[in-house]
Amino acid sequence: MDAQRLSDGKTVFLKHTRRDSPEIAIGEYFASEQLRDNPRNHCLPLFEVLSNEADPEYVILVLPWLRRIDSPEPVSVRECVDFVQQTLEGLVFMHENKVAHRDCAWGNIMMDGRRLFPLGWHPQRWEFYPDGKAMRGSDPSRTSVGGVRYYFIDFGISTKDQDEVQGVFGQEASPELSETVPYDPYKLDVYILGKAYERFLIDRHSGLDILRPLVEYMTPLKPSERPSATEALQYWTNISKSLSFLTLSQRLYSADDTPNSKMSQMLKDTSYRIRDFWWTATVSKKPAGPL
Repeated sequence: MDAQRLSDGKTVFLKHTRRDSPEIAIGEYFASEQLRDNPRNHCLPLFEVLSNEADPEYVILVLPWLRRIDSPEPVSVRECVDFVQQTLEGLVFMHENKVAHRDCAWGNIMMDGRRLFPLGWHPQRWEFYPDGKAMRGSDPSRTSVGGVRYYFIDFGISTKDQDEVQGVFGQEASPELSETVPYDPYKLDVYILGKAYERFLIDRHSGLDILRPLVEYMTPLKPSERPSATEALQYWTNISKSLSFLTLSQRLYSADDTPNSKMSQMLKDTSYRIRDFWWTATVSKKPAGPL
C-alpha cells in the first residue's frame, strides 16, 4: 500500500508483516548509522516500524517507494553492466555482514526511479503521473540521467549469522533447496543472482553474450563448485574492465524483436552511440540523494 509521509510529503510503501519476521531486524541493521551510508549497501532501508493495534502479532513497515527494474527496461550494454556491478557489490556487502538474502531473484531487486521520473508516478498505474495524467514520449534512459541505484528488497526469509539453513521457499527453484538437508545460504544467493542476470538480462535482450561467462561461473548445480560472492565480483571486474566504449554503448534489442534492415539498425545504433557518448561525458553521476 502506498502512503504519503507527513514530515516531507514523500510517497512511501507500507508493508503488513508478522512481528517476528527477519525482515525487521535485518532492515534495521542495514539502516543503522554505521551501515546506511555505505555506498555498497544496496539493501532497502527501513524507515519505521509501526505497531498494529488491531493485530498485535503484526506490524506495518514504512519503506521507500521504488520502481520495478523493467519499467523501463535497460536500453544499452552499459546499463546492464551497471546493474550487474551494483547488485554484485551489494551481495558482497550483505555477505560480509553475515546476511544471506535467500531470495535475491530479479523480482526482488528494484530501483530508485526518481531520476527517471522526477515528477513521480501513479502508485497503481506506473505509466501515469501522480495526478493521473498519462506520460508521453519514449521512456527515459538510465544513462541520460546519470544512472539509477538498485536495491534488494523483501528479506522475509533472509538469515543472519547462519552458515547452514533449510527451507524451500523463494522465487528461484534452486537445486539444493530442502526442508531436511542443510545447505549454504551464501552459495544459494550466488546461484539465484546469477540466474537473475540470465532471466532478466540475457533471456530478454539480444547482445548480452558478455554476461554468459559470469552466469555460468555463478550457477553450477553443485554449491561446492560455485564461487563466493567476492570471487564472483572479482571475476566480473576482470570482464568489465576489458569492455570497450563500442561494446558499452551498444543499444539493446528485445529478444522478441523482428530484426530491422541492416542499414536501419546501423543508423539507430550510431544515433544511440552519439547520445551515449554525450550523456557519459556531461551528465552528473552523483547519487540521487537519500531515499
